[in-house]
Amino acid sequence: MAQGAVGLIETRGLVGAIEAADAAAKAGFVELLAFEQVGAGLVSVRFSGDVAAVQVAVKAGVEAAQRIGEVLCHNIMPAPHAGLLSTLSPSRQESKTEPRSRTPSSTLFSESANENLEDVTVTRLRQLVRQQPDAQLKGRQVSRANKKELIAELKRTNENGTREETHD
Repeated sequence: MAQGAVGLIETRGLVGAIEAADAAAKAGFVELLAFEQVGAGLVSVRFSGDVAAVQVAVKAGVEAAQRIGEVLCHNIMPAPHAGLLSTLSPSRQESKTEPRSRTPSSTLFSESANENLEDVTVTRLRQLVRQQPDAQLKGRQVSRANKKELIAELKRTNENGTREETHD
């Protein structure tokens, strides 16, 4: 994207962000880059396209999100700096709410990372378990699991991933 633009919409809550992204994608020919859960219930939506399309998309996204939630801010960056664009690009940074591609467990957890899992919050451990395609805990089992059970599951998937890689 040589002379494109990046559009950003930040909402309170995921539902408003999804509504904004849907309306933006329908209103203008834009590429959805990512959703990012910023924290404290704030969710950011990023997309790119030509300047006019991003302007139309941001306007439609903000209006749609305001109907069902709270829009905190929005912005359009025409012709952003290449360094900024590469930072926002989905190929360089993975969104926290987008589905992740199959990543070998060994890249997510090293031996030293296994030792530090005790320091990770239960919420983050649940996210990590849900990202493991070969996890035995699913859905509500993950939601109801305690820290010890989540760590055991992550270690189990790590061991299985390591075995699969050595057999390849």
